[in-house]
Amino acid sequence: MKLLTMMRERAKQEESYFRAALLREDVQRLEKLCIIARECETPEQFNKDGLYVGWTQGDLRTGELKEALGPFMAAIYTYQHGDTGDAMEAEILQHWQAFNAARMKILVHCL
Repeated sequence: MKLLTMMRERAKQEESYFRAALLREDVQRLEKLCIIARECETPEQFNKDGLYVGWTQGDLRTGELKEALGPFMAAIYTYQHGDTGDAMEAEILQHWQAFNAARMKILVHCL
């Protein structure tokens, strides 16, 4: 998956310790999410099982991200179940950017 590759590379090159650590954590979260997606037989089960993988501290505020997280998770599920084309890769990246922007707003407000 291009998103994972991109995040791994950015984590290696990132000069900011905080950003590099967050990227490494996101790689772990995304890897876990991909495993859950592959193991779930239905999107509904994936939405239930994959929602809380640590997107926010203790997942206490992850529920606030459902609107942005939903399309991202749907794209991940579709990718993990066979649609690995360039269009899906682009969709995953687009949904990740929207989700990550929403999540950063929440994380910044927690500081």
